[in-house]
Amino acid sequence: MVPTVQRNTKTHSTRIGRTLLVHLMMTTGLMALPLGTALPVLAQQADETAAFAIPAQPLPAALTSFIRRSGWQISYSSDLVRGKRSAAVNGTMSASAALQQLVAGTGISVRISGPRSAALYDPAAQAAAVGGDGTLLEQLTVNNEDTGYVATDTVTATKTDTPLVKVPQSVSVITEKELKDRQVTDLNDIVAYTPGVRAVDYPGGQGIGAIFYMRGFRHQSQRAFYLDGLRNGYNPYDSNLEPYGLEQVNVLRGPSSVLYGDALPGGLVDMRTKRPPSEPLHELGVEYGSNNRRQVTGDFGGPIDAEGKFSYRLTVLHRESDTQVDHSPDDMLYIAPAFTWTPNDATQVTLLAQYQKWTTGGSEQSLPWDSAIGGTAAPIPTDLYLGVPGLTEWNGETKSVGYQFEHQFDNGWTFRNGARYTHTELDYISSWTDPVTLVSNRYLNVYLQDRPRDSDSFSFDSNLSKDFQFGQMDHKVLLGAGFGYSRIWESRTNSSNALALDINNPDYSSYTPNWCYLGVYCRPWFDKTLFVKQFGVYAQDQVDWNNFTLTLSGRYDWVENKTENYASRTLSGLLGASDAVDTVQDQAFTYRAGLAYSFDNGITPYASFSTSFEPQAGTAYNGSDFEPTTGQQFETGLRFKPDWWNGLFSASYFHITQQNVTSSDPDHSGYSVQTGEVQSQGFELEASGELGYGFNLHASYTYTDARVTKDNTNANGVNKTGTRVQAVPYNTASVWLNYDFQMPALEGLSVGAGVRYVDSSLTFVDTSTGAQLEVPDYTLLDASLSYDFGAKMPQLAGLSLTLSGTNLTDEDYYSPGFYSNSVIAGRGRTVKAKLNYRW
Repeated sequence: MVPTVQRNTKTHSTRIGRTLLVHLMMTTGLMALPLGTALPVLAQQADETAAFAIPAQPLPAALTSFIRRSGWQISYSSDLVRGKRSAAVNGTMSASAALQQLVAGTGISVRISGPRSAALYDPAAQAAAVGGDGTLLEQLTVNNEDTGYVATDTVTATKTDTPLVKVPQSVSVITEKELKDRQVTDLNDIVAYTPGVRAVDYPGGQGIGAIFYMRGFRHQSQRAFYLDGLRNGYNPYDSNLEPYGLEQVNVLRGPSSVLYGDALPGGLVDMRTKRPPSEPLHELGVEYGSNNRRQVTGDFGGPIDAEGKFSYRLTVLHRESDTQVDHSPDDMLYIAPAFTWTPNDATQVTLLAQYQKWTTGGSEQSLPWDSAIGGTAAPIPTDLYLGVPGLTEWNGETKSVGYQFEHQFDNGWTFRNGARYTHTELDYISSWTDPVTLVSNRYLNVYLQDRPRDSDSFSFDSNLSKDFQFGQMDHKVLLGAGFGYSRIWESRTNSSNALALDINNPDYSSYTPNWCYLGVYCRPWFDKTLFVKQFGVYAQDQVDWNNFTLTLSGRYDWVENKTENYASRTLSGLLGASDAVDTVQDQAFTYRAGLAYSFDNGITPYASFSTSFEPQAGTAYNGSDFEPTTGQQFETGLRFKPDWWNGLFSASYFHITQQNVTSSDPDHSGYSVQTGEVQSQGFELEASGELGYGFNLHASYTYTDARVTKDNTNANGVNKTGTRVQAVPYNTASVWLNYDFQMPALEGLSVGAGVRYVDSSLTFVDTSTGAQLEVPDYTLLDASLSYDFGAKMPQLAGLSLTLSGTNLTDEDYYSPGFYSNSVIAGRGRTVKAKLNYRW
């Protein structure tokens, strides 16, 4: 069964805009109504019960066990807990009661600092440290990495705080400790060890953000990246996110429209930005590495007042760096202030802002396959810049501001609301080669395109949830609504002359682009503004009965895509073309149904069926607009999370079908119809956990068979039925192992090593000949080494040094490019050192 899609196309009114606004105002008003009626009553924090079995032991180890079991974030000073022993905690109780019992008899008090978070403090020392102005003078350090590589809960998969083992869909959580241990530098690094994901390394290329394939489907920012549960804009150029500003990443695989609206069937990535801590945090870092990489970072935060109701965080980064491609920089300025107000245990609001300014190369860096891999043409150096230095650049600037609000009512309802506004400006001149092959086995024809762009986007999501019991069944009900708006303007002007780039002796100085045709026609060929409006309402019920967990979710979306084509300002206007407005309206219902059963030994099998939809641009021969593609997935799997081990093992099988895919129109050459189909099936294995004695592990394996299952024969006699999907390998595997030395002589030393394997894959199909070339498999080795000086020298407490590197063997490898005969060179060996001081 496919998701229901309805259409109303080719309209020129703003009726849907007014309708969406009315829906949004009504929904927001209805959700806010309980808030207004309940404000006179102070709500108490919902505190779920759980079974605890924590023996008496050194307090730091006991706190680690508590964090793993409860999922709470606990802040405390290392000096505060050093040398103390915990009390034993056994039985079913609330997390707050368990924490109080754990520290009983130690002289330590507990302060609940927010939903699922607390701080430990010495009441006598705190009273002595508070000055006459009420300011807390003692500085505590935040310890929020004790969960290791294993997360216990996820919000991304259900929009409720749900134990991972009960989610009937594959989700991987990349924790803050893993991000730190692997010293990730970009979004591709973040997902490189995640099953079901094939990242495309693009060093020295255009700054278009991450490109990767999830479960056989290509994802690039626009419908794949979420930030704090909200879509990170509708513009694929908004997604140049900085990993230093993140504290957790969730990778949700499979169709996810049921909670997030239009999306690709492969899944999505939700990133959580750093939040204000409940205790003081001060961090400064300097970094130097390969390609003259110079970077300075700072992370500061903590409470503003003595009661801890107000807290802040300021995360900053400045980078100036070259890349492995000549004349292609990787510069970044990142500033992210955040402010949290927690008036009571049941209410919290966090304001989040970001500013980014970055410069990268503007060259497409598409290398001919026959030169890079085939060996039938002259080799091209991978550091050769296929653009014009100082001219072809990607200069982006993004500003965003938003908030996250949560309130828990005394009647058991929890209200969550988040919103973000983003503005991006792009000064961008790109370059590409045409044809993507050597001319006279020596020259590449390089053309330029001037394509400035600016955009505004707004994302909003609001929901109510409640836990209640009906008969013998426990329900967790979710009701919500989301709204999105985007405006994107862009123009494109091509150079009429090419740079004949000599690969053996490149000379850029003699080339000046001619932006005019026939010397007088100096206009862009493209000048448009795209407006997107989306409104959706969703509902979900998670039902627990005995050991069963049933998840039922549904969502209905209204989407409008309006294009304002300023043809009179383009080259077409010289031929009499006039401005036009095209409006396409779509409606879709998507759903998910899943069932899980939790055995007492920690094994939880599950099965689910989920759907998705994605609006499409373009028209058929008769002028009708293309319908959205639809996706359906059947997934079954199991998870193993025993009580006696801080680890999680997952195995899953998936089968995805995408329909309404464009295919050649058999009756009208040069046009397309939506009779195509793509299927992707395979299985994934993932293990993460603490092996004991200081070892942490994250390993994964994926087998994916993605191919075209329906296609029409084009005018050249080419039919892609049965052809594998471009860039999707059959096999990928990865292992990362980190070891924190336990022996006293090497205390403070940590070492990590990883290996990544990517099987061979295919390039785009040549629609003229049907040819499809292969990109070989490759294996990459990564490693990191860090030392905490304070472990042996207390006077240097907080000072650490980290050395890290990727592709240490400097293997030459390639990913399929943007055209049938093109490839992209992978990242060569990179090494960097970071000196960090935290106090």
